[in-house]
Amino acid sequence: MTSPAETRARIRPVAGRAFEDILDGYFPLEESVRQMMERHRFSTVWITLLHAPIMNLRDLAPTDPVPLTLPKIYSGMIDFMALLGSKQGNRIELEGLGDWFWIDPRDRAPTFPATIRLGEPAFVRGIGLHELGDDPDALTSPREVAVVRPKTSSALAEEMASATAELGWTSSRAFGFGRRVEGICDIADADLSRTLLGQDFTAPTESSDGSGATAPLDEPAYLLVNTSPDQLTPEALKLARRL
Repeated sequence: MTSPAETRARIRPVAGRAFEDILDGYFPLEESVRQMMERHRFSTVWITLLHAPIMNLRDLAPTDPVPLTLPKIYSGMIDFMALLGSKQGNRIELEGLGDWFWIDPRDRAPTFPATIRLGEPAFVRGIGLHELGDDPDALTSPREVAVVRPKTSSALAEEMASATAELGWTSSRAFGFGRRVEGICDIADADLSRTLLGQDFTAPTESSDGSGATAPLDEPAYLLVNTSPDQLTPEALKLARRL
């Protein structure tokens, strides 16, 4: 007989928070994200950016300054991008999904190189993690963020709602990628079922029937953000709901 511990989601509260910031322009994307993470002392971030100009300067070294003028043919635009950045020593690894285009169609590729430079500063919203929480009482203490790994064959909505209740929250939002992707992939070429962007969950009540849509996942790992009105400051709650 399967025990409850074997069927429920794995939950790990972490030291983290929702945030807003500006990515510096003119640097390679991976360097801009690394600098932002250093400013906040984050070890991992999940961020989204919209309508960010980009430039593809093939012969420019990562440390070279950008030219004062940029021929239009080298430019493009990120319409949408969701990125997961993790610190690896003195550098970071970026993976995610995005929708972007280039003026020169020959630059089109199924993956977006992390060395591509932003054409100007870009506004981002996201979730930043400082370090994993090792407090044995973590599940009984309100936290702003937790990492949830649901079981592959169970109902995702039910597990997320149960995780919300186990964390002592009344409501939450989930963000992340259902399956690990390699690099920054074109969202048009990706399986969108592996992506979860801003889905709301509410802790179940005693009368809940426990039903939920199934979601087969290979390596599920989601960030669950506390949106409980009775636990967060108005500013933190507003930001969490904007993500």
